[in-house]
Amino acid sequence: MKNYMIFLIGMVIAVWPAVAQDSENAETVNIVKLQKQLVDVPTAAVLGKGQYEVGLRAFANGGLLTNINVGITDRFMIGISYGGEKFIGTGKINFNPMPGVDVRYRFIDESVAMPAIVAGFCSQGYGHFYKRLPVDTSVKRVDRYAQKSLGLFAVASKNYSFLGTIGFHGGINWAVTEKKDKDDEPSLFIGVDKSINPELSVVSEYGIAFNDNKKIVGRQRGYLNAGAKLNFNNKVMVEFLLKDILNNSSDFGKYSRELRLSFINTF
Repeated sequence: MKNYMIFLIGMVIAVWPAVAQDSENAETVNIVKLQKQLVDVPTAAVLGKGQYEVGLRAFANGGLLTNINVGITDRFMIGISYGGEKFIGTGKINFNPMPGVDVRYRFIDESVAMPAIVAGFCSQGYGHFYKRLPVDTSVKRVDRYAQKSLGLFAVASKNYSFLGTIGFHGGINWAVTEKKDKDDEPSLFIGVDKSINPELSVVSEYGIAFNDNKKIVGRQRGYLNAGAKLNFNNKVMVEFLLKDILNNSSDFGKYSRELRLSFINTF
């Protein structure tokens, strides 16, 4: 966990001097403008005024999660999501107890000297929703996803021209809606995305998960995720995701393979 954080910080230090002179061009060449999150970690991107996004995410245990996001202004975006498990396969479908809400506002635009900064709230978690845990613990009722929602969050993003584009992201979050497990500290996250060509990019992220380290669900390793993304004409995004590579969540037992599809257009 510590080695991964050191590696990402080292990348920032090493790349910064080489690409700083191209920072003012980063926005025009960044192929991931429609990428508002890496895997689960948010970026400082938001939909523009009049844009909308419709998405579908397939995850473990036959799960599907749909979402709709709308750009109200060039800085303000709102969204809603809903899904559940066992849509694919056998057995009764387990719907999430309520829709997820996603609200974001970009306070500062990216410049040569400053990263873009976005603050918001997201109540959508990932994986199985636990009312009670299947194991005997002192916590009788938890009402939480296997991987908690962000809750309140703030994130900074800085993009550069470097053999295509490269972006660095980091922030803080507090899962205010998932605290019944008595593990409710604010947490931190970092991430990076790198373009391979005008259509293909790769991403990696690490969530320290201070709010999931009491071995109720998490195993004190944090959440390491990665993915590859295909962007077709800034209209369609196809994403292949690897979740929980460090096997932090007892919900999966090992990493999970997921697929996410997104379509973006303008009213």
